[in-house]
Amino acid sequence: MKLMKIMARFRNIKPSFVFRLLQLKNCTITTEEKFLETWWRLVREDRMILTLRESYNIYHYLTATLPLGGAIAELGVYKGGGAKLISEFKAERPLHLFDTFQGMPTVDRKVDQHHEGDFADTSLGKVQEYLREYTNCFFHKGFFPDSAGDLPENTEFCFVHLDADIYESTLSGLKYFYPRLQTGGVIISHDYYSQTCPGVKRAFDEYFRDTPEEFIHLWDTQCMVKKRE
Repeated sequence: MKLMKIMARFRNIKPSFVFRLLQLKNCTITTEEKFLETWWRLVREDRMILTLRESYNIYHYLTATLPLGGAIAELGVYKGGGAKLISEFKAERPLHLFDTFQGMPTVDRKVDQHHEGDFADTSLGKVQEYLREYTNCFFHKGFFPDSAGDLPENTEFCFVHLDADIYESTLSGLKYFYPRLQTGGVIISHDYYSQTCPGVKRAFDEYFRDTPEEFIHLWDTQCMVKKRE
C-alpha cells in the first residue's frame, strides 16, 4: 500500500523500473499491456488498494470465467478501484456492487481488528461518478445480504470478488454467492492471509470445513475457490 502511494506521486516512473522493483522482469504479466495500463492508471488515481499481483489475479480469473455466462459481483467496493479494474474487462456483463458506501458496519471485536466506521471516506455518489463511463454496473447500498434483496433469486454468477474485511460480512458473502456460482465459476477474496483481517480466514475455514472444496492461496493476501460440479 505504501509502495503504491509513493508510485502514485511519481507519474513518470518507467514500467521497467516498476517491474524490477516488484521482481517481475521475467514474468508474462509484463506482456499484458491493457492490464498494466489499467492498473497503473488506477494507482495514479489513488484508488487502487490492491497490489499488482492481487489485481492480476482478479483480471486473470475474471477473463477466464466470462465464457461461463452469468453476472459478476463485488462485495466491499470502498472507493471503486477494484470495481473499475473489473469494469475494464467485463465486457457487457452485469456487475453488481455491494457496499454500505458509508464505512464498516458493526464488527465482532473478538474476531475482527477493524472498527465500525472504518473506510467511511467514500460515498455512493462518488463511486457512481467514478464508474460513470461503464455500462451495466448496478449499485446495491446497505448492509449485506439485505442489500441483495432486489436481485432475482435465480441470479447466477461466474466471478465474485469479496473484499469485506470482517468475519460476518465475508461469511454472509460466501453463504449468498457460493450456491449461486456457476460450475467452474470463481470467488476471489482479499485479506485471507492478511494479519489485520483475521475474520476473513475464519469465515472461509468455517464455511468450507465440511465440504470437498479446496481454496487456494494466491499472492499477496488473496485466496481463490473454484466451484466444482
